Amino acid sequence: MSVHYGDQLPQSDKLELCLDGASKNIDGQTWKGYPFDCVMVNSPSYTQLGSVGYWTLNGSNQYGYLKSVNYGADGPPVGTGSDHGVFYDLTINVWCNTTYNASTGYSDNWAWIDFDRSEVFNFYPHGNGTIGFSGKDGVNDYFDRFSTGTVNDGQWHLASAVYSSSGKYLKIYKDGALDSTFTFSNAEYLGDRSRRWGFIGEGSEAANENGLGNSRYHDGKVGRVVLFKAAYTDNEIKQEWENHRTRFGV
Repeated sequence: MSVHYGDQLPQSDKLELCLDGASKNIDGQTWKGYPFDCVMVNSPSYTQLGSVGYWTLNGSNQYGYLKSVNYGADGPPVGTGSDHGVFYDLTINVWCNTTYNASTGYSDNWAWIDFDRSEVFNFYPHGNGTIGFSGKDGVNDYFDRFSTGTVNDGQWHLASAVYSSSGKYLKIYKDGALDSTFTFSNAEYLGDRSRRWGFIGEGSEAANENGLGNSRYHDGKVGRVVLFKAAYTDNEIKQEWENHRTRFGV
């Protein structure tokens, strides 16, 4: 994986989504991404931060819905049109900033990006500030795993997760460094049930674009979201951290 510094777009044939907070990627309430956009709802604010920028979500009604993409329903690894198939391997990187702390509720601050925890996957901060990844792979029914480290101190952090069905593991990273590894006795692809459309800042139950959500909204800031159909290495996660940390002032 490499980065094209002109537009902050990773150069990878496994890239599924890149939403970068650079101001040129903001068109009113549309966050222009590759290869699809995110439309913000109920007017979250965008703030420029040097060469990057971020959306602030209020935790009560603001979110974004992802256009022209859905996953799941026993689809092929690579789909056509809006059907993007399933995830045999997945890497997700999110640049985030939150102070939310509800102590006990794992679903209280959903979500950085969600295609439905019980159908495909969800990546989010637990209410206590740890990094959460949940998914449905047909073997490990609705699994939920959490980091040891927290990201709810009001500073910018990189939260990352890597899932591999062939390697039978899930890894969670904080700021480019491995935090936790979870292994499975068996593992299959993510997305073996109902097809779901995605959200930034809300939980998904959506069977269509901007469809049904969980009414559980994210309280915090999101500046960059990158999703791959690949299980990237520790060094490649560290590369995302090193390439973009100065943009976020860390």
